[in-house]
Amino acid sequence: MKDPCDHYTFDLIGGVQKKPGRKPLGERAMTVAERKRRSRELRRNRLQELSVTVELSREAQKSLDKMIEWWGVSKKEAINRALLIACQSQMGRTASLFGFELPPEDKAAARKNKDI
Repeated sequence: MKDPCDHYTFDLIGGVQKKPGRKPLGERAMTVAERKRRSRELRRNRLQELSVTVELSREAQKSLDKMIEWWGVSKKEAINRALLIACQSQMGRTASLFGFELPPEDKAAARKNKDI
């Protein structure tokens, strides 16, 4: 019989001693190459979820080029700014349809404008 206070002696009857570290995902531990491949695949999947592919009309492309020229930013930043500006311009009218909430500082400004 094993002493309950003895944590160092291996229990011959109770079973197999656990290995240190995380359990492997499959039947065996992954190699470094398999782990890296899995990491790249997960990162690629996360990035694909965040990216959006859009086809623009010629007029929209010209407008985008003008915004890039005016602001001196990348296409990504110009599109982000344009979307935010469009969303903010609609905050009083159609924002409730999409469930947008005004930031606290904008709520105070909206109340002031409503009173005027």
